[in-house]
Amino acid sequence: MKGKYKLHIPEYEYYADQVACRKGCPVGTDAGGYVQAIRSGEYEKAYAIARGPNPFASICGWVCNAPCEAACTRGNIDSPVTIRALKRFVTEKFGVEAVSDPAVTLRYSTAPGVPYGRATGEKVAIIGGGPAGLTAAHDLARLGYRTTLFESNKRLGGLFYLVPEYRLPRPLIKAEVDAIASMGLDIRLNTTVGKDVSFKEIQDSFKAIVIAVGAWGSRPIPFEGKDLENVYSALPFLQSVYLDHSPAAVGRNVAVVGAGNVAMDVCRTAVRLPGVQKVTVIALEDWDEMPADEAEIEDAVAEGVEFLTRKGTRKINGSGKVDGLELVRVVSVFDDQGRFAPVFDEADRTVVPFDSVILAIGQTIDSSFVPPEHDSIVGRNGVIRANIHSMDTGVPGVFAAGDVVTGPRIFIDAIAGGQVAAASVHQYLSQGAVDSKVYGISTPVEHRSNPTPIWPVDVNVDGYYSISRNNPPLLTPSFRRTNFELAELSFGEDEARAQAARCLTCHVNPIFVGEKCIMCGGCVDVCPEYALKMIPLTDADLDQDKTVKVIENFLGVEIDQPNDHEVVQQLSLSTAMIWDGARCIRCELCAKRCPTGAISMEFLEVKQEVTLS
Repeated sequence: MKGKYKLHIPEYEYYADQVACRKGCPVGTDAGGYVQAIRSGEYEKAYAIARGPNPFASICGWVCNAPCEAACTRGNIDSPVTIRALKRFVTEKFGVEAVSDPAVTLRYSTAPGVPYGRATGEKVAIIGGGPAGLTAAHDLARLGYRTTLFESNKRLGGLFYLVPEYRLPRPLIKAEVDAIASMGLDIRLNTTVGKDVSFKEIQDSFKAIVIAVGAWGSRPIPFEGKDLENVYSALPFLQSVYLDHSPAAVGRNVAVVGAGNVAMDVCRTAVRLPGVQKVTVIALEDWDEMPADEAEIEDAVAEGVEFLTRKGTRKINGSGKVDGLELVRVVSVFDDQGRFAPVFDEADRTVVPFDSVILAIGQTIDSSFVPPEHDSIVGRNGVIRANIHSMDTGVPGVFAAGDVVTGPRIFIDAIAGGQVAAASVHQYLSQGAVDSKVYGISTPVEHRSNPTPIWPVDVNVDGYYSISRNNPPLLTPSFRRTNFELAELSFGEDEARAQAARCLTCHVNPIFVGEKCIMCGGCVDVCPEYALKMIPLTDADLDQDKTVKVIENFLGVEIDQPNDHEVVQQLSLSTAMIWDGARCIRCELCAKRCPTGAISMEFLEVKQEVTLS
């Protein structure tokens, strides 16, 4: 029986999904839980919730792209809660940056095992010491495996160190890495697999391998003039500034080709270099189409970076050295299906003078160390083919994680991949096989528990609905562009608690008892966000099995003949209460208004854990 409303009978999973920030986080961090703890002044509890599933909680407080904020239910009302900045507020009190010994933060982890590991199990090798590799090492060490990290650079941390210093403090990276390194890892720096040691040698010496080399390569430059002096790729340029501390010579007038987050890091870095007078981003996209985070674009503009939008690069001009770019007008960037398919007006070309060009047009992966007998696991651009749910490559004992599997992604995705790979290694070594249905990046709660959030005295504080979002303060743009000091400041206690009070407390939901309802409609009338609606059951879509069964049990009828007159009459005389959790602000007005107590606000917390033996 078709109707205009699709109903979903709420079950445990439904209520778990109401905590949208937690569902949106690749590692399942209960952001709402730590935000609510901050609101109540329970700061160590807040840190425990933030650190529990994430070994890089402090780093994420600075540079996470915050998918939790994109999912935040408050964003359906006005603006999301400032979750990332609130995480930093508590990590600065209890995280690695707040203690003399970073290792003490290991006790907050909720990963299976013991905080400091026992190093009595099988030997596992991890190739790559970036976010994914270090996360896998962290989890495997907790489970007691003797873990060896092979890292080609002179320090662990991977692409964390290419994040500009004005965004991420270097001592913080070191402290997070030191905490994990303290777990008894065998760390081999300046060791490139395929050069200093072969993959085959590692296979012969270790029971399992996790490949986590990251996406350090730059996509080949497709333009004429790529061999001119002062033409750079994005990652080598960032490395010259932040790893080698010997910035590339870029002259006074710099072009940055690309409009993603890496391009924003490049242009905001270039504008800070001595002698640079002008930096221009060449973007295929228009302002509302650029893939970079909106805040990053805004900060770049504020710091004086100029943008040429809807421009494609055709040629790098110069004789021995760059003197400009030949650009073509972009008619459109995406086709009717939203796929990337730029169309150019070749008759509309311009030449713009520049002293240097930095291309941020994509990254590649060097997986050349994989021996020929395993060529089948190497895909396009060096990506390692692995089951995304288990990180198993199909080669016995060989797993992969992070950008080497997914291509360039945000850090929290790499961290989640490292967790899944570690869990699968453990399952492989303890059971001899991997069940790809058990683990998944999209469902991290299946192998990661969370500390229980606190129960608020009141569901929400007075005035929470009218508090506006405030982002952390920034240094003035004119000052920012002159140095590499941290551009973003942190919340003070009063502002942190005020911003935390904006949380809608999605762990608490209205529960309806149909037998008590007198259909007075008071709850519907009082709801400020129109999250409630009463409908006759004839308006419901009754083609959904679970919904039909619940209605049949409640009414004592069988809806197997939807055109039967008596069934239609009974459905037309019956009413369903529809609640939209994505619009509900947990104000309690419906429960307070109900004269019969048919509605109550209840705290529902779902925990699903897998015991790994």
